[in-house]
Amino acid sequence: VCLQVRAFNGKHYSEPASETTRPVICLCVVNDKALIGFLVFLILITSLALLVVLYKIYILRRRKSHNMHEHERLLNVEPIPADALLDTYKKKLADEGRLFLAEFQSIPRIFSKFSMKEAKKNWNAIKNRYVDILPYDYNRVQLTTGNGEPGCDYINASFIDGYKEAKKYIAAQGPKEETITDFWRMVWEQKSSVIVMVTRCEEGSRVKCAEYWPSMERGAEIFEEFVVKVNSEDHCPDYTIRHLSLTNKREKNTEREVTHIQFLSWPDHGVPGDPHLLLKLRRRVNAFKNLFSGPIVVHCSAGVGRTGTYISIDAMMEGLEAEGRVDIYGYVVQLRRQRCLMVQVEAQYILIYQALLEHNQFGETEISLSELHSTLSTLKEQSTEEESTLMHEEFQRMPVYKNWRTYNAGITEENKQKNRSSTVIPYDYNRVLVRLDDDPSHDSEDDEEEEESSDEEEESSKYINASHIGGYWGTRCFITAQTPLTDTAADFWLMVHQKKVSHIIMLSDSKLDDSVTLLVSAFFLLLGQCGCLKVKHRNDRALRHYQFLKWGDGEVPEKAQDLVDMLRDIRSKCGSGKALTASPALVHCSDGSSRCGLLVALWNLLDSAETEKLVDVFQVVKTLRKERAAMISSMVRTTCGMTERMLESWHSNDLTANGAANQSLI
Repeated sequence: VCLQVRAFNGKHYSEPASETTRPVICLCVVNDKALIGFLVFLILITSLALLVVLYKIYILRRRKSHNMHEHERLLNVEPIPADALLDTYKKKLADEGRLFLAEFQSIPRIFSKFSMKEAKKNWNAIKNRYVDILPYDYNRVQLTTGNGEPGCDYINASFIDGYKEAKKYIAAQGPKEETITDFWRMVWEQKSSVIVMVTRCEEGSRVKCAEYWPSMERGAEIFEEFVVKVNSEDHCPDYTIRHLSLTNKREKNTEREVTHIQFLSWPDHGVPGDPHLLLKLRRRVNAFKNLFSGPIVVHCSAGVGRTGTYISIDAMMEGLEAEGRVDIYGYVVQLRRQRCLMVQVEAQYILIYQALLEHNQFGETEISLSELHSTLSTLKEQSTEEESTLMHEEFQRMPVYKNWRTYNAGITEENKQKNRSSTVIPYDYNRVLVRLDDDPSHDSEDDEEEEESSDEEEESSKYINASHIGGYWGTRCFITAQTPLTDTAADFWLMVHQKKVSHIIMLSDSKLDDSVTLLVSAFFLLLGQCGCLKVKHRNDRALRHYQFLKWGDGEVPEKAQDLVDMLRDIRSKCGSGKALTASPALVHCSDGSSRCGLLVALWNLLDSAETEKLVDVFQVVKTLRKERAAMISSMVRTTCGMTERMLESWHSNDLTANGAANQSLI
């Protein structure tokens, strides 16, 4: 190729200059396969990134939608005024509890907007008792003095707000063997002085919680840097109070007192039959609560069901007392936002209502021995111009429980003639069953379970007008029965034999009926006035028979001291009511209620006075009324005055109104 170039200066051109060049050809070799591979790789990466972005958008939208759905599920349930609590409860309980069920099912079990990442980490899995009951990250209790290993700050426990107080409680799972040290570390770091345990360590052969405190025999135990010592234990039928001291070996002179209250009356399945028991537990807990200490630690096994129920009752009681109304639904929703599954089943949700209703209707009727005289004086004072005393008003508030249970067995044509009174028939649920075959193989401690589990209609020949009655220490410490008729005397003795009765207390007049006279005469031939009786039936067994002869025709004995003397004599021979859990005492009078109820009530009140240094006449009588008709049916038979006289006469046992000098549980 020839090229010519000339310069131009604006006026003239220069001579051309020539240059010959050779063409150069550039060849680019392209690898089609590599290009295609690169493009495919690029497309895959882009697609994958796009999928990740789309998935995150989907998750966020789904979570948002789910959260909105959780919120939309919630009902608009208004707080309940105190004076409307009973009517509201009845309304919600109607139609097999349809409204209760709708309320409970509307509350999300878990609020998914709250993460549980820490609880799900591999190194924390062993610390969780149940894989689906975990604390939320935002309010979990974090340990601060661990060993630096992964998960050393983790414990399955959550801070819970009270009625007005933030972080008033810690809801925790029952410690496992692997987490006992962590549990005490939490108690130490949070400065907690009260632990409420709402479970047994074992229930129904299943381990529910490790025994994380030392026994009285062991005295003290060491969990790494923490020394736990048990100073004393107070055992009551429904709970045990342990006074512990907690020491951190890393800190000098830092011993702290911790009160451990274990509730024992929550059944393996279901809920306590009497909501009053949880109100009583609350009073014990509040008696030890320190305003300057940290949160109250509450735990069961999982730390949600029973734990949530107790916390709800405590918080709503505060609301009821402060505002005169309660928002149970709203508070349970709040609990679920702080820990999943709090108040785990519908029965627990209903129990909260029942406990608040119990308090709202009847108030607090427990009386400390140190305040017995002053309280009784107040109860005897006139409250209005109508000459009604506070004691009379309290008696009027007591429910009658008329026909609250069935009594079909006692009203059949064949059994009607076996009743002295047509108005006092034993309830089916706790009537005493007498086996006619009397097979010795049946004489076992499983008789109670056999009777309770039997759903078949019992033969009329097995009927006797007698009821199992609860004592302070157990559900079947007493049998109250009508004085036997001629036709039922044999069944009476068969009952004494089969139920392993240890003491018979007769409160009826021996002139009541010829059959009674014959029966008592037989006793007297063996005993004289009062003493040991042998029941010969395959094997001899000794028992004691007492007859109270100074009752007269009135509703109560003319002299309370006479009944006191007999009761003291009986208790001196058989001990407290705790001994009756194995061999019940049989108390009988004309109808099995009018006089029997008074004696059983006094016995139970004395057990309470000896054990807890307090009495609750109202609750004792209320319980008896639920167990048999016509128990303590009139104001004259109320036991307040009798209790006062009995306690005054119990000087030898230090059970006077000055008993506050003794160490008290409250």
